[in-house]
Amino acid sequence: MNTAHIDSQGTMSDNLEDKKIQILIVDDVPSNLFTLRALLEERFEEVEIVEASSGFEALETLMKESIDLIILDIQMPEMDGFQTAKLIRSRKKTKNIPIVFLTAAYKSEEFRDKGFSLGATDYLTKPIDDYQLTNRINAYLSIIKLEKNHKQELERKVDERTRDLKQALQINSAQKEELELALVKLKNAQNQIIAQEKLASLGELTAGIAHEIKNPLNFIINFSEVTRELTGDLTHILEEVLQNEGSLNQEQLDEIKDIIENLNENSDKINSHGKRADSIINNMLLHSHDKKGVYQEVHLNTSLQEYASLAYHSYINNHKGFAAKIDHQLDERVGNVKLIPQDFGRALINMISNSLYATHKKKKLLQEGYEPVITIKTLDKGDSVEIIIRDNGIGIAKNDIDKIFNPFFTTKEPGQGTGLGLSICYDIVKNIHKGDIQVASQEGEYCEFSIFLPKNPPMQP
Repeated sequence: MNTAHIDSQGTMSDNLEDKKIQILIVDDVPSNLFTLRALLEERFEEVEIVEASSGFEALETLMKESIDLIILDIQMPEMDGFQTAKLIRSRKKTKNIPIVFLTAAYKSEEFRDKGFSLGATDYLTKPIDDYQLTNRINAYLSIIKLEKNHKQELERKVDERTRDLKQALQINSAQKEELELALVKLKNAQNQIIAQEKLASLGELTAGIAHEIKNPLNFIINFSEVTRELTGDLTHILEEVLQNEGSLNQEQLDEIKDIIENLNENSDKINSHGKRADSIINNMLLHSHDKKGVYQEVHLNTSLQEYASLAYHSYINNHKGFAAKIDHQLDERVGNVKLIPQDFGRALINMISNSLYATHKKKKLLQEGYEPVITIKTLDKGDSVEIIIRDNGIGIAKNDIDKIFNPFFTTKEPGQGTGLGLSICYDIVKNIHKGDIQVASQEGEYCEFSIFLPKNPPMQP
């Protein structure tokens, strides 16, 4: 663990800035290792490069060194990159290290999906795009440094507080139990801050990726519109050829028109899905925007559909083979509501994800004959609105209902939840948006959350 101390001016100094971030590059081709090392060392002064020429050597290195980021080739003899990544994720010491696949052979969507399913953080292809690789590595280095600095600062504060508590225990043994409880709460607060910091870092990374995706989406939309113009010109030309030269008979012309009609339908689909993806990315950018705590006029029903789509596709991408019906019952009278989009969106996505988890678990138990359904409803209440999120999943036990909004309480299996999600949702609705949140459930049957929001909050942060 890196140490820190207080200098004569009372400010903290540490050795994190002196210690370089270690990047492990794995490739069985020496020239590839040389090229990648040269690029990284040229672009990043703060990194130290560690090389491995096989998956086995990479695993041995990870057991000896404190590696912060792994750039992993896939096509290697004896043990390929996919097998190596699987073993890295299975070991406690290395399971959280970011893995970036870099490959020249496995470029199809199928292999990208396989890479992400094995725990890859990113998937890039050769030949190396210097600009793209530099931007990605920059993003990861920012997150790594942020987490290291934040962890060290927290450890320093915890150590100082621990010393204070121990001194107080020596002075007054009667307060021992109270002080020990305070220490436990302090440790819990440390874990909560780390979790929130990771969410903030993920938001920064999401913003960078979203900006990159917008460029190809613009091409999809523009080229689909050009395609429609070209098919119109083609129809006009073919009709003139038939009238003036007679080289095409009517049957041939009808067949060509059918093909053109199909092209038009495909162009409409490309255009529609491209604009849909563009809308979702704009929503992601809104949530990752630097401005915090700013109320905005938001069309609630439209935003709910976007949040539900984000939560649904995120969940099914991580749980292949599962599907659920999202039933929107939206009151058109609701209109615009003043809220903080990035905070409120986080709360809704968390709650919808919980509903998907509950229905998925029930589907595993019942299999055939059970259809997972999540109902999202809005109701206009005059000066306020009600949002209802209901699922027909496993429900919540009666004894747990009063605890679900408590920090660190979770009904999920160990390792499946932090116990902070609903606590944060409660704080966002109740304290930030001056609303209310209620829950009703019957174990094994359903769970229903009701959120009440004022259309114009009495106090704005």
